[in-house]
Amino acid sequence: MLFASLAGAQQIPAPAGMPEQLPGTTLPPPPMPSLLAWTVDLPAGPAVSPIVTADSVIAAYLPGVIAAFSRDDGRTRWRTELAAEGPLVSDGTLVFVPSGNAVHALRVEDGTLAWRSETGALTAPMVAREGWLLAATQGRLTALRAADGTSVWSVDAGLQRERAAISGNVLFVPYADGRLIARDLTSGAVKWQRLFGGAPNEPLVFGEDIFLGVTNKSFHALNVASGEDRWRWQQRIGGTVRGRAAADLERVYFAALDNMVYALDRRSGSLRWHKGVPYRPWSGPVVAGNSVFIAGPGTELRVFGAATGTPGTPIPFPGQLALNPGFLGTNEGAVFAVVTGSLAEAWKLSMTRPIR
Repeated sequence: MLFASLAGAQQIPAPAGMPEQLPGTTLPPPPMPSLLAWTVDLPAGPAVSPIVTADSVIAAYLPGVIAAFSRDDGRTRWRTELAAEGPLVSDGTLVFVPSGNAVHALRVEDGTLAWRSETGALTAPMVAREGWLLAATQGRLTALRAADGTSVWSVDAGLQRERAAISGNVLFVPYADGRLIARDLTSGAVKWQRLFGGAPNEPLVFGEDIFLGVTNKSFHALNVASGEDRWRWQQRIGGTVRGRAAADLERVYFAALDNMVYALDRRSGSLRWHKGVPYRPWSGPVVAGNSVFIAGPGTELRVFGAATGTPGTPIPFPGQLALNPGFLGTNEGAVFAVVTGSLAEAWKLSMTRPIR
């Protein structure tokens, strides 16, 4: 009877002033603040990856809409009907959209059309840099003036699938037939060319070096001036190198289809670290500050310490990533724009806060 009486008795409140958490008990960790600045709904699935400019996130979604959202709060700035048929690029003032057989230049400020140039259907992502816009079509490479779309030069060329790179007055173009050609940016004239045992990826120009992966599972460092090898690395790469490499003062980083991220000494090519990710990377890594970011089909962006490859806390998103994130390095840190969703869940566009 005593036990029954105690069991049925009301709980006696703690004396006034007694703390709820008794001394010596482990406190639960505080909730981690969200790394997302905002998330907005999209009415349909994405056509291509979003891009990030100084003030806007620009997204393209089906059936044919380009929309700009405020980087600060996700508010819609403008929307225009135009079907993107390849990656968007921007020089900060204009956003360039391949559609049909033309390139359309929209003003970042309000989405109005600045100019349109008939180029033919593009075979590779465009490059917009230092007043130039490079467009590759079937067997032809054209340099346009980014401000008004005027063609400066156009040359016969091989099939280009990967994005080219600009450094100073030199353009480095990878071709599907295994060549990397350095061209004079002002005229298109060939300065030098290299032939590899596979198709080269988008090159990274860093100082006096060019870094690039090749589809024969090799990775190369070349001299910018001559195209000659500084070093070559093809040990233990179990899959094709994806996208463009990234680099800092000490190391160069790349990702491959063996679900691995590699860090090599930038000067010697020796292996510094390699780490696995739970998916096949969509593209090359992004380096910002002391961190290396890698994206793929999942709900998180994986992070590694640049010096040692130590895994950091993944960056979570509200659903399955649909495409490679857009990225911008700022003085406050790295920011990413991500589209998540699928046919079974809502499409959303999210923007991270600056990640240091």
